[in-house]
Amino acid sequence: MAGAQPTLQDVMSALGVISGRLTAVEQKLQCLDNMDQRMAKMEKDIKTLWLALDDKVKKVDERVSRLEHVTEGADIAAAQVSSRIDGLERERDSLRDDLVYMKSQSMRNNLVFTGVPEVDKETPEVTESILRKHINEALNIAKETADKIKFERVHRSPGEHTRGKIRSIIAKFSFFKDKEIVRRQWKHLNGTGFNVFEQFPSEVDAKRRKLLPKMKEERAKGKRSWIAYDTLYVDGRPVRD
Repeated sequence: MAGAQPTLQDVMSALGVISGRLTAVEQKLQCLDNMDQRMAKMEKDIKTLWLALDDKVKKVDERVSRLEHVTEGADIAAAQVSSRIDGLERERDSLRDDLVYMKSQSMRNNLVFTGVPEVDKETPEVTESILRKHINEALNIAKETADKIKFERVHRSPGEHTRGKIRSIIAKFSFFKDKEIVRRQWKHLNGTGFNVFEQFPSEVDAKRRKLLPKMKEERAKGKRSWIAYDTLYVDGRPVRD
């Protein structure tokens, strides 16, 4: 009936509906509270995991940094060692060159004579006498001059005298000028089977042998070429390798 007042039963029914809805809302709120708790726990777990990962990353970074430092140090050490080795090699080569030069200086007054007849049981005194005669006769130097030449030492090359083989004579002149007087007479030995040449250390001899073909090649071209010590000269200019 229009305008009629709600009965108590209607009111109770409406309150029951409202109570049911409130209960549903409370249940949903309870679910939300539980969800918030779970989210809070999850956030805590995530934060813990993040901190653990961050700590791990820091430790890895530290190890990488140490390795980089060690590697850098090793590279520096290797470079220093390499530089030191290079320096020692240069020093060794320099010392070797100095030693060869000193040997050359000690042989500065030496001449080697080849093909000079040898006698049995030849003593150094006999060798010197044979050499003086050879200088006079084969190198066309006056006997008086040959007899006045002073030697520090005259000897045959090392080894035993064997039949059919003539050992060279190595003479160390007391004066460089006497050595040069004799050496410059080498052209008189052409075609005789005799020879005379300066004595050098084996290292210098090896270099001179390598230069001989080039010297002959330049001479074939009509150029003036000669070898002085371990250097080839062509028309007065040194030829560098």
